[in-house]
Amino acid sequence: MTHQEESQENTTTKHEQLTLLFAHYGRAIYVAQVLEQETINMVAIDEIVTTQPESETEYDTIWAKYDNSKKMMGIMTSLLQQAYEIDELDMEELKALLALKTDLANIYFRFNDLTVATGADADRMISDFVGFNQRVQMINEKLSLYREAYNTKTGVTAEQHAAAYAARKEEFQGSTVL
Repeated sequence: MTHQEESQENTTTKHEQLTLLFAHYGRAIYVAQVLEQETINMVAIDEIVTTQPESETEYDTIWAKYDNSKKMMGIMTSLLQQAYEIDELDMEELKALLALKTDLANIYFRFNDLTVATGADADRMISDFVGFNQRVQMINEKLSLYREAYNTKTGVTAEQHAAAYAARKEEFQGSTVL
């Protein structure tokens, strides 16, 4: 094999490795965003259940309040813990994952420079993303149990949840969001 062929093969291998790395990174960001939105949805649903808004405006105000407070995740997680009676250890894990989501989105590559990354570095980063995704999956399974217990306690049905989300989706029909 000539030096040029070897160099081209190394470039292809590096490109494939980066493609795989970004696929795992993209999935980690996606599942993190879904986790964050699910916590917001759970808190909003709790307020809807407890306040019983009488008008579309009141209903929309509840969703808008939580949509606009994504940066106040500490307050949101406290409300979530109270409403859904989430265990302290599970709450700590949820908060840690939400903080990691922010780090992944904002500073992860500041400390993991892809321009000088070796194959071992890329493997470690992929491992970071896979581990994160597994942790999110585990906390999502636990949140599902908390939602079921909440629904039983409050009498909220799956149909009511579906109706709330359908109404929410209708708000965004025709917008650039969907």
